[in-house]
Amino acid sequence: MAQRKKTAELAEPDIRKILEAGRIETELDLERVTLAERHLMLQEKQHPELRETRITLSDLTIEYESRKWSDRSLITDTQIEESDAAEIQAEREYVFLWKRNKLILAKLQELSLKQKDLALLLNHSKSYTSELLNGIRPFSTNDLKLIHLLFEIPLTDLIITIPSQETLDRLETAIGKISSLNPKAKLLRETLANRPVAKGLVSDDWYEDDPREETEPEDHADELALSNK
Repeated sequence: MAQRKKTAELAEPDIRKILEAGRIETELDLERVTLAERHLMLQEKQHPELRETRITLSDLTIEYESRKWSDRSLITDTQIEESDAAEIQAEREYVFLWKRNKLILAKLQELSLKQKDLALLLNHSKSYTSELLNGIRPFSTNDLKLIHLLFEIPLTDLIITIPSQETLDRLETAIGKISSLNPKAKLLRETLANRPVAKGLVSDDWYEDDPREETEPEDHADELALSNK
């Protein structure tokens, strides 16, 4: 169980899994759901079929905040620190996924491909692919490898590698222990510090540069329509 938890820290955010569970369990998932809800709200006018999912996410957020944050006397410093760290991690994830989505959409437009074409290439239904592109479902490793092969997008721009602060702290401790016996291992600390990351957080006007607005033809609802924090 512990090993699966560590592995999951570097996995794709999975909003669909939270929807199916019908409950938010962690601060990180709360922040992910909050971003997803904001994202869907912006798409709802063009894609009214997203409204039901967006409302469900809103209801889950309200229920979690009522359960975890309504009684101020029970809120601890640790909980606040966890919330702050979760917000930073979720926003960095979102920035990475937003940029990745923009790259994929640009390739589709370059090749005059539609969303249904991408669905066929990945062997998914159109609705499933829509949830992938909208960040509701996570891309599988196989999906991302195929996108890399087909569109020549670097894997570093496709596979998310954003560890939690807890993981970074653990790695720092582990590197320290290894370095005491092997000085060369100190290079791992430098490598970790220089790792590629999604720089920047979500700004107040992040939605004004939404990639869908740049690539979706106004008179072709099916082309590049994104019908997934």
